[in-house]
Amino acid sequence: MNQMIENLEGRVLFAITTTTTVVKQPGPNDTVVTVATNPAGNQAVGQNDTQTLSNHDAKAFK
Repeated sequence: MNQMIENLEGRVLFAITTTTTVVKQPGPNDTVVTVATNPAGNQAVGQNDTQTLSNHDAKAFK
């Protein structure tokens, strides 16, 4: 049992970094793009998102 616990202590968890960008569009809406990358610099599967919001709501992401 102790060996199993010692093996878990050596595990390293990786972090996913997210970057949120507001893309301005003419008119009442803007697009908010969130891109997630893993430590190797590749995009994390299932973590990216695109939303079209009103200009007022998109200001919250700046």
